[in-house]
Amino acid sequence: MSKLWVLVGENSRAIIYSMASRTAELVEIHCYSRPGARLHERELTSDLPGRVVSSDAGHHSLESRESKKEKQTQDFAKIVCAALDRGCLQNKYEQLVLCASPHFLGLIRQHLGHATNSLVIAAIDKNLVKASGEDIQRHIREALTK
Repeated sequence: MSKLWVLVGENSRAIIYSMASRTAELVEIHCYSRPGARLHERELTSDLPGRVVSSDAGHHSLESRESKKEKQTQDFAKIVCAALDRGCLQNKYEQLVLCASPHFLGLIRQHLGHATNSLVIAAIDKNLVKASGEDIQRHIREALTK
């Protein structure tokens, strides 16, 4: 069993690493990606929103409050959280460190199961997806010594 798991993520990519100890090397377990994340909102929708006529003879569009891009980001966060929850239930790790862009970190926190959330020992609100392993480990050490 790996003692520590580290999630490094953003709205389009997430990597789960394991560490045998707090000072051990990072070992990539799984990488998740969402190819459509880099698309603009207009590229995600096929047509214009529907229209409705109100009682005061005005015309309004029927747009959802949540954008397609945000919906996809929410769904991606749920997929990543499901993987973390499975690892927790299977006792694959004892501690969890979250490293993610601020918005994605909030979504991860929102969708993590209670048992998994209880294993979180540090949360780093930085996008470290493209960072080197050494840089990620440095941020983890700094967060754990605070």
